[in-house]
Amino acid sequence: MRRLTLTVAGLAAAMLMTATMAAVALASSQFKQTAKVTLTAKKQGASTGFTASLQSTDPGAPLEKPQGLKTLTIAFPAKTTFNFKSKALTVCKANDTEIKATGGSACPSKSKLGEGSSTANGAPAIPLIPENVTAFAGNNQILLLLAPKTLGGPGATLVLHGLISANTMKTQVPPLTVGGLTIVITGLQLKIKAVGSGKTTWAKAGKCASKKFLVKSSFLYETGEKLTVSSSSSCT
Repeated sequence: MRRLTLTVAGLAAAMLMTATMAAVALASSQFKQTAKVTLTAKKQGASTGFTASLQSTDPGAPLEKPQGLKTLTIAFPAKTTFNFKSKALTVCKANDTEIKATGGSACPSKSKLGEGSSTANGAPAIPLIPENVTAFAGNNQILLLLAPKTLGGPGATLVLHGLISANTMKTQVPPLTVGGLTIVITGLQLKIKAVGSGKTTWAKAGKCASKKFLVKSSFLYETGEKLTVSSSSSCT
């Protein structure tokens, strides 16, 4: 039940073109996926947030549209822990429909963890779709609300669920289509703040190895292809 907005003329053109295209686009030799995820903490065991910058491009693909992402798994440093029962935050219990309908206001203010932006490729109708992203604490998960930057503007309003298990966050990305047109999320910029300290710490930084926090971002695409990208930040 996602809300997608496209121009009528653009939608018609998209339907004509996508009728002759394969349902699932394979990556070309020019496909590129970047991922940089860093902790805000500088010391092992400290309260931490994190920043994430993800981007996919494929100049060699039809309409320059990269293969769609199906699952994103981010493995934070070993021994990183998350405590969603922390008294420093409030868990958002609203369902996806309520979150989307209220623009996130259905979630308590103390459940907000951060914000950022995202981009999507809706070619040929709209090659670049920018959106705002707001993150909330859910039940053992981070809820990501994606919404158009302008009211009534092009884009999709949806909620992604980053399920937390030990030091790993796993996010399923549902297929986005309208009138046979595939919408591919191509970029995500996100900043999650550190919440609490001491006994109320929400996220605690894990192992600092060789003065680095190592994070691995694993991508599973709709084509079945897999890719893992490592990134790191300094620590003591």
